[in-house]
Amino acid sequence: MVIRVAVARATGKLGSIVGDLVADDPELELTGAVVSSGGGHEGESIHGVAAVGPDGLDRVLKTATYMSTLRPPRPRRPP
Repeated sequence: MVIRVAVARATGKLGSIVGDLVADDPELELTGAVVSSGGGHEGESIHGVAAVGPDGLDRVLKTATYMSTLRPPRPRRPP
């Protein structure tokens, strides 16, 4: 069974790594890529999937089994 994956922040550092890993794994299928609305990447092809902005999130979620929303950890503030 193939797991259908959508990636948020698909053109960011972590999102692009996740997208590459998903595209290279035969048990996974990249079905959606969400990018920020002001980044200028909407409509670009990411491993054969057209990137959408936040307005396309509902459409992306309908095709995915899993949504990756990774983001880098935030630094802790001192107590």
